[in-house]
Amino acid sequence: MIIKELALYTNLIDEMKEFYTQTLGLALIKEDESSFAVSCGDSVLVFTLTNDIKDPFYHFAFNIPENKFKEAKDWIRRKTELIKLNGEDEFDFRSWNAHSVYFYDPSGNIIELIARHNLRNASDEEFSGRSILSVSETGLPVDDVDKFFSEVNKEFNIPEFSGDRSAFCAAGDDSGLFIIVSKGRKWFPDCDDAKIFPLSIIISGDTEKEIEFENLKYKIISSDK
Repeated sequence: MIIKELALYTNLIDEMKEFYTQTLGLALIKEDESSFAVSCGDSVLVFTLTNDIKDPFYHFAFNIPENKFKEAKDWIRRKTELIKLNGEDEFDFRSWNAHSVYFYDPSGNIIELIARHNLRNASDEEFSGRSILSVSETGLPVDDVDKFFSEVNKEFNIPEFSGDRSAFCAAGDDSGLFIIVSKGRKWFPDCDDAKIFPLSIIISGDTEKEIEFENLKYKIISSDK
C-alpha cells in the first residue's frame, strides 16, 4: 500500500513549517496562511492550522533506505532528542525485519524513522531529509480495532500485516501500513495515550473511492491517479 498523502491538523503552523522544512529539510511544495505541504519522497505531508481542536497529535512513520538506519539515527539525534524506552533509543522489530527511532515535532506528533530490510531501497547517498522515501505508517486510534480493520479490508482490500485485532492491528504491507490501535492505548515507545483526531489519507488504489468514518473523523481516499 502506498500512502500518497497524509493530512493532519496542528495548533502551531509556523513552528511546524520551520521544523519540517528547516530541521528535517523537506521540500516545501505548497503553503498559504493556514496550511503547508512538504514532499516526503513518494508521499505528501500536509498540516492545516486549527483553533477548534485542542492539541491534536498523531503517530506516523517515514520509510528510509534499509541500509541507512545508523546514519539516519545519528542525523536525527543531532537535530532533536530521541524518545527512549528503558534507556534505549533504537528498536529492533525482528518480526517485521526493521529498525526504528522515534522523536517528536513541535506539535507533539510521534514520528518514526523506520528502515525496513525487506524492501530493496538501499542507497549510497549520505543521509539527509532527501533520503526520506515515503510516509510508511499512519496511526489510527479507534473504538473497536477488529471492526475498523474489517471495514477497511472490505472497502479497500487492505490485508492484515500483524497484530491480534484486539488492541492492535497493522494493516497493509512494508510500503505502507495503517497502525490501528485501541483508543487510550499507550503509543510506543513511551508516549501519551492514543487519541482520536481528524485526519485524511490518500492511498494508491485500482479504483476511486472515498470513505468517511464520521464517528472517528477519519477520511480515507483511494486513487488510481
